[in-house]
Amino acid sequence: MSRAVDLARDTIFATLAGSHAHGTARAGSDLDLRGVCVAPLALRVALFERFEQWEGTPEGALEALLETGLRAHPLAAQNLGEKREAVIFDLAKFLKLCCEANPNALEILCADERDWLHATPLWRRVHAERRLFLTRQVERSFLGYAAAQLQRIRSHRAWLLAPPCEKPSRAAFGLPEEATLGREDRDRIDEAIAVHLRATREEGQPSDERREHALRSLGLPREVVSALEAERRYRAALKHWQAYQTWKAERNAARAELERRFGYDTKHAAHLVRLMRMGLELLQSGELHVRRADAEELRAIRDGALSYDELLAQAAALEARVVDAGQCSTLPSAVDRAAVEELWWGLVAT
Repeated sequence: MSRAVDLARDTIFATLAGSHAHGTARAGSDLDLRGVCVAPLALRVALFERFEQWEGTPEGALEALLETGLRAHPLAAQNLGEKREAVIFDLAKFLKLCCEANPNALEILCADERDWLHATPLWRRVHAERRLFLTRQVERSFLGYAAAQLQRIRSHRAWLLAPPCEKPSRAAFGLPEEATLGREDRDRIDEAIAVHLRATREEGQPSDERREHALRSLGLPREVVSALEAERRYRAALKHWQAYQTWKAERNAARAELERRFGYDTKHAAHLVRLMRMGLELLQSGELHVRRADAEELRAIRDGALSYDELLAQAAALEARVVDAGQCSTLPSAVDRAAVEELWWGLVAT
């Protein structure tokens, strides 16, 4: 019995994702594709092998499977020459992500049928039970993903306004060229500090003060404590520098121009607003609207319609509304695991 996943054979669902699924795509937008497959039984029960997902550019039989749907889609058909990126999840991992209210998984589960590229009867059974996975956990998950977008916006804006001038050196932090403590020693001390911090957590005490107190509690010599703190500051500065270099090297030219013009990452801003609105709508109505009725407004935000301060104000207002909606929502607090388990066994027994 074959253990290899044949994506063209085993994929039960594929859909457009990203801007095409949200209705915010334009001519020239990349084609983001998402799907779900069922790995062969021999692989699912194998002791040492696992298959959770595949990522890449569709080729061969998989590309052919998707091509008909792409050519029939009004906007995707205009972007057939653009970059294609696909992620196909194994059904087991996909359902677990849905149980966790993962926004990316729920967008696949609730994708507008006009954006479906391939759907089997098995997928239609999953889709028919999609409300099993819509719970009040979306308050946490959607706000969490939105908060990550906001953190990126703030980090990138800081780099735009005050880019690091030079790579940090050990000498600038009063450190010798070679670390006096090895990696294992530092890790052991950091773990001891973490244990102390967990055991002595005090509300309102600044984190730096708590860490200094933890270091003193270990009975380390003062010079060792000073060296450890200098090493920590140096490594944090180096990590910041490396992240800045990666960001500068990898962002595309069009996005860089938008950041230069408006002072922040407007694409992240559009994602942030969309995520919060989707979470709010789901908590209020019990429906997840992936194809956006506010697509034009989201495109405008991506094009810089909001100032940075306006974006922060809108994000704060939306967060408050999501929290309020979570308290009033009629959605269940969590998935019914027994019902999901029953669905799962019904699917894999087919």
